[in-house]
Amino acid sequence: MTLTQILKTLVTCILVITFILVTASAYRHHRSISSLANLSDATSTIMTHLAADELAYIDETDNSKHSYVIDPCKLENLVFTAEFGGDNFEFQVTVHYRLGDDEQELGPYGSVLLNDNTTNCSLTAACALWSNGRFLPAKLSVIVWYA
Repeated sequence: MTLTQILKTLVTCILVITFILVTASAYRHHRSISSLANLSDATSTIMTHLAADELAYIDETDNSKHSYVIDPCKLENLVFTAEFGGDNFEFQVTVHYRLGDDEQELGPYGSVLLNDNTTNCSLTAACALWSNGRFLPAKLSVIVWYA
């Protein structure tokens, strides 16, 4: 073998190894991004389901449901797990509201939050809290992670 053939073979081996490493790295990155996108979708779905259905205040006079009006009595009876697309999720719920000039907090309710912030997703939505026969401005916060 001549020196030229040895160099061509060496360069070809380096290019093949580099291609394999870059492909493997791109695949891991793609899986990570896909997982985070699924987590973000699940968080949005859970938030909407809680605010519009699970925690919605139901007026006893005409049985009408008020979406995005939180009934604090329903917080304690929630199931804090959900399944979407074959993935299991756990979540934690907190309601922040204003009573006069003071900001109060209900919760957090739900599972214990993991310390690893890279595997959870949070979302906050404006809503109202039904308390003592009146509406109070509030924020519903949900933190979701893979179970």
